[in-house]
Amino acid sequence: EKQVKEFGASAHSRAAKNVPSLDSFRGEAAGGGSEAIGGCTRCHGNVVKVLKGGTLDPATWPNTGVGRTNPDGSKGSCNVCHTRHQFASAQARRPESCAKCHIGPEHPQIEIYGESKHGLLVRSRIGEMNLTSLEWIAGKNYSAAPTCATCHMSATKSLALTHDVGDRVARAFEPIVSKGREDAERKRKNMLSACNACHGPEYTKAYFAQSDKILDHYNEKFAGPAENIMEALKREGKLTPAPFDQEIEWVFFRLWHHEGRRAEEIARLFKYEFLPGAEKLSPGITGRFVPNP
Repeated sequence: EKQVKEFGASAHSRAAKNVPSLDSFRGEAAGGGSEAIGGCTRCHGNVVKVLKGGTLDPATWPNTGVGRTNPDGSKGSCNVCHTRHQFASAQARRPESCAKCHIGPEHPQIEIYGESKHGLLVRSRIGEMNLTSLEWIAGKNYSAAPTCATCHMSATKSLALTHDVGDRVARAFEPIVSKGREDAERKRKNMLSACNACHGPEYTKAYFAQSDKILDHYNEKFAGPAENIMEALKREGKLTPAPFDQEIEWVFFRLWHHEGRRAEEIARLFKYEFLPGAEKLSPGITGRFVPNP
């Protein structure tokens, strides 16, 4: 019951709602039904429908998406992380379990993790991770390296294990402009506590200060101005009601949905070119972003 309650409060349980939403995930509108079935819903989940006679609709099943709505109304698929036949904690503790969905330009967490110091340590020291231990507390049962589960879900010396993957995430990255989540201060404190299982408190505070600065810079220089431009175009009737029938809609989508999820790379990928007199074109515009050779 504890795991079900925690999962039900998490973003994972709501993942299926994002598939048809034009504000959040646009695969359904841009690609259509078949593309969503083969791609979006395999991670996000869908609504499993029962046909006349009791058989499951093949357009909705099989599906192991994390936010799947089951015929009885329950949410989620436990075997998206704990795969069938074994249902082992050791599987869910490995970063590969998260990589099933957290991959690609719109959510490149596994690529970023894989190239990080943490990812490098896990690959080189996986035999020291004590993955099959019933108790799995960072700094006590293992200290070689952290996986995704270590920081986001697993127990530490000061935190209990949780199946609410957002309980230690203070910022929301789904919106165009990332912002603080509800109860952000407590959630940031939780994540700092998880980090402090291996790092010193001054180190972790400084790291999050750097990360917040990068995200705030992206919001100020990219997401916010771009969103304002799109809203102005809508007000002035420059955009048609149909989604993705104009090139600027794709440019905007890639800017916030793809590049926004890779904010830590923005400084490397682009440079800002100031244009004399650009502010006359539109209020707030002082230049443009161009590829950085």
